[in-house]
Amino acid sequence: MPAQARFGNLRHTALSAFWFGNFFMWQPLTTIVIQNQIDAVVPRANQGTAIGLAVSVGGLFAMAIPPIVGAISDRLTTPIGRRRPVMIGATLLTLPGLLILATASNYPQIIVGYGWVQFFFNAAGAAFAGIIPDVVPAQDFGRASGFLATMVQLGSGAGLFANTLLASAHLDRWIYLAFAVVMVLTLIPTSLAAKGEGSQPLPPRVHMPLREAIYDFFKPMLGGDFAWVIFTRFFVSAGITAVAYYLNNFFRDVTGVGDPATFTSEWFLVVLLVAIPFGLLGGYISDRTRRRKIFVFTSGAFQAFVALVFVIFFPTSLPIVFAAGAAYGVGYGLYYAVDWALACDTLPNRTSSAKDMGLFHIALTLPQFVVPFFAGPALDHFNAVSPNLGYRVVFSSAIVLLAIGTVFVSRIRSVR
Repeated sequence: MPAQARFGNLRHTALSAFWFGNFFMWQPLTTIVIQNQIDAVVPRANQGTAIGLAVSVGGLFAMAIPPIVGAISDRLTTPIGRRRPVMIGATLLTLPGLLILATASNYPQIIVGYGWVQFFFNAAGAAFAGIIPDVVPAQDFGRASGFLATMVQLGSGAGLFANTLLASAHLDRWIYLAFAVVMVLTLIPTSLAAKGEGSQPLPPRVHMPLREAIYDFFKPMLGGDFAWVIFTRFFVSAGITAVAYYLNNFFRDVTGVGDPATFTSEWFLVVLLVAIPFGLLGGYISDRTRRRKIFVFTSGAFQAFVALVFVIFFPTSLPIVFAAGAAYGVGYGLYYAVDWALACDTLPNRTSSAKDMGLFHIALTLPQFVVPFFAGPALDHFNAVSPNLGYRVVFSSAIVLLAIGTVFVSRIRSVR
């Protein structure tokens, strides 16, 4: 076990820096950049389906890779640890995928590049997920979750801002160079701050029949508090996905903005400016009070409220749309303030932390595979029945999903 001395703010910042690099890419790539590239090569009547298929292909890799790579890193022994070799190697292997996307001029090339990036950068993220429970003291899980939430929001904001600047200068594809530079640079402080990871002795390897080994691999998802954390995270993530991946087109078709890419970036920047202080404050308070669930309940209420406003009113007033973004930011920040803390608090076995955190990661990535696969065709179908009806159907489903993910947090017994 690592020493249980509390971490200082500097080490928390360095350890979570790689998450800044992750979301500097993921936020603009999955909500704006891919949509705009697809919109440029696919007719409008089929854009929902095309976006859904691309995101689902990426989501398939994002879902399948983390638990497998996490399990490999749990058993890996190298002079620089178990997690860092995977993080470094997978990050470097992500770079060719960014080049494929940067030069894409047709839909198949977009699919290939996006799938490549999802495959390798999710592998890097899976190894990183194991570092947090490996080196962070248990009494710092809430603070670590708050720092991670802040890096999600700061990285997302910086990525959106960079994309806005480059798009305004008609240098859209240069965003991929920015993604590459930032992901490599943020890898460095995290690798340095993760000293001590991998120093714990490996548990003895237990040989068992294949069927039993498969059951043992997925056992944490089948019962207990950790399984409820995964279950609720899946539905909250599904609700977020059902809205976020189609906002670019919603603002174009319903709100009527002239430059949806720039407007969507600005809207998400409002979300993140509000989310950052709520994420930091939520993580701090949750550690002080040892209460996590109240933050999830509050978060779900705010995010569902925004989806409801969009469904009922179809707002065209920009102040109202931005006010909805601020409200969404409150919920977004509070949820990610305790998201990782809930998982770390309920981990069933610290000796397989990366594998189990990979299973936890499925709850984030499986919705990226499932939701767009159905939501994209539904959007196109109902929009053809009646103009913009598809947005009402898809965003209404988000409200239901968020409600399920919020209510069932009450089933987590070991965390208040």
